[in-house]
Amino acid sequence: MRPKRSLGQNFLTNAGIARKMAELACIGPGDTVVEVGPGRGMLTRCLLSSAGRVLAVEKDDGLVDHLRHVFSGEDRLVLVHGDILECDLHELVPQGAKIVANLPYNIASRFVLRLTEAAGAIDRAVLMLQKEVADRLCAKPSDTAYSALTVIVSASFSTSPGFTVGPANFFPRPKVDSRVVVLTPRSPAGDMPDPGIFARVVRSAFSRRRKVLANTLVHLEGMDARSLSSIAGACSVDLRSRPQDVSVDAYLSFCREYEAFLGQGRTLHR
Repeated sequence: MRPKRSLGQNFLTNAGIARKMAELACIGPGDTVVEVGPGRGMLTRCLLSSAGRVLAVEKDDGLVDHLRHVFSGEDRLVLVHGDILECDLHELVPQGAKIVANLPYNIASRFVLRLTEAAGAIDRAVLMLQKEVADRLCAKPSDTAYSALTVIVSASFSTSPGFTVGPANFFPRPKVDSRVVVLTPRSPAGDMPDPGIFARVVRSAFSRRRKVLANTLVHLEGMDARSLSSIAGACSVDLRSRPQDVSVDAYLSFCREYEAFLGQGRTLHR
């Protein structure tokens, strides 16, 4: 099977890396594992050695046929032929599932954002990503890599860096390093705000990284300077801060107050 550049395919060639990823997922015989992009099946084989069931989602027609042949007779493998970005994660991911994936670079950020939709069903996720994206996921406030992606994902998951994987472990070799990241669901203090509203607030804040929050969040729907000051004061958010200096919990607190503000007669057009 030749990799397709259009699908961002870089096949893992080092079985040791696959085993390390499976170990980080802490897989047991009672676990269901969802694998995204099984490719030629190297990681799949490691997952099947420990898991009770593996749901492998593959978009490529040729790879689906290849995997059906390689794993014929393996009744613990459920092969799903489809695009993970179009799958209904609430239907696909069973309660308590573990996610393990060597993600194509061209879908990594979008998939991780979608994963937040199913955070309540996930026990743990072990993902191999482009190192730059992994660094953003694991960044802390004031880090250069701290971004809207960091905040949105960290509202649902605690993120921790795993190990770095060099280009020589793939075919074809990518031009950059990869890194494995471990995501575990977190329980923030207070209720989770509406995901759509939360994403709008965070993206508005980061739309101009060099601007202070007073100059970015004022452009939110229904907002004016006076209302912004009132909302920020209620949740102790300093509007003189730049977006990269504000914690995830502070963004969550601000968004809860903003939702309450919208509920007082303001309407957010979706």
